[in-house]
Amino acid sequence: MSFTASRVLRSLTSRMSRIFAISDIHVDIPENRRLVESWSATDYQNDVLIVAGDVTDNLSLLKTVLKSFTEKFLKVCYVPGNHELWLRQVENAYCHENSIAKFHAILALCDSIDVNTKPIKVQCCNNTAAWVVPIFSWYAKPEDDLQNSLFVGRDSEDAELSNKVWMDNHLCKWPALQEPVAQYFAKLNEEFVTRDYDAPVISFSHFLPRYELIPASDEDIKQVQEERKQLNLPSLDNPRAQGSQIQFNFTRFAGCKTIEEQLRKLGSKVHVHGHQHRNRDRVIDDVRYVSFCLGYPRERSMGVIWGLSEGRGPRQIWP
Repeated sequence: MSFTASRVLRSLTSRMSRIFAISDIHVDIPENRRLVESWSATDYQNDVLIVAGDVTDNLSLLKTVLKSFTEKFLKVCYVPGNHELWLRQVENAYCHENSIAKFHAILALCDSIDVNTKPIKVQCCNNTAAWVVPIFSWYAKPEDDLQNSLFVGRDSEDAELSNKVWMDNHLCKWPALQEPVAQYFAKLNEEFVTRDYDAPVISFSHFLPRYELIPASDEDIKQVQEERKQLNLPSLDNPRAQGSQIQFNFTRFAGCKTIEEQLRKLGSKVHVHGHQHRNRDRVIDDVRYVSFCLGYPRERSMGVIWGLSEGRGPRQIWP
């Protein structure tokens, strides 16, 4: 091989990417912001980062944090979560008419700082390629869209309490829509879902695509036990609950079945999600489902978000 050819090969290899993922970084919390700011400025220069929602509801801070990721990673891919669509009053006025308007403002913001909210093709470090495809989404509440909801009722739930403590019910504001909110967002994906992709697809959404990802598996319980061991904590009294409140039913707000339908149409090999602040990595019907959430400091100190004691950065999911 000539010197020139060798140099070209090294140059191409140096640009081959790994794909990392994280979600629910909630940088409004100072400790969380310090953690993401501590990520290496050199280790990921050739890599791709998937951010699966819940960064902050403050658009100025969102821009700052996402832009900082573009300086550390070759490419950044992102979908908004529910926290991004919260509307807060500023001097007795709202900056956006409603949460849909804010969502589209976020997409425009991302375009302005080179953060990807559309499919991109990635040349990977194993000499193959992969497509990273966002799926915009929302959850289907049982009272709004039962057929599409991941809701499973249980005797211990206090439905009034669940709806009262869920902040989206207080901070999200929706315009008059002809369909449930989850279906509005699903329609935004139709162009991406119906395309042909010439390489493996890694899709990602903020919300969960199927109910089976909500309960802890035996492996999840084992991983949480190991996380708590690393933190010198005893085993949980109720390991399967993983620290959740018995009276609160997360399935009301978890996700929707349409996400699963769309990722199957895409032929996804891997699907990344966030939202539940409990990490998952399992294969169901030939699709690998991964969530890697930073979550809240209290959850990390309890050891219920497993995998975080292994390192301080996002998780490599491909290759």
